[in-house]
Amino acid sequence: MTVLAYNLANDIKGSWRVVFVPDELHLYVEFSQPDADTNPADWMSVDDFLAWRPKGALHERARDSLVSLICKALTGR
Repeated sequence: MTVLAYNLANDIKGSWRVVFVPDELHLYVEFSQPDADTNPADWMSVDDFLAWRPKGALHERARDSLVSLICKALTGR
């Protein structure tokens, strides 16, 4: 299974990333702590991620990074 992942923001506590599984047409956002395996139970939809009010600076950077990524994809810039 091919998985495409893009790191949105990270610090010593962990990292936010957007992940796309092309075979399943599944796009999600996850937060993972260092040295921890990904946990599908913690995955969230992009809609849910964008609907949350950021819970801290790292979360806010991740949200802003995702919005920027989406804008670049849609405008080609």
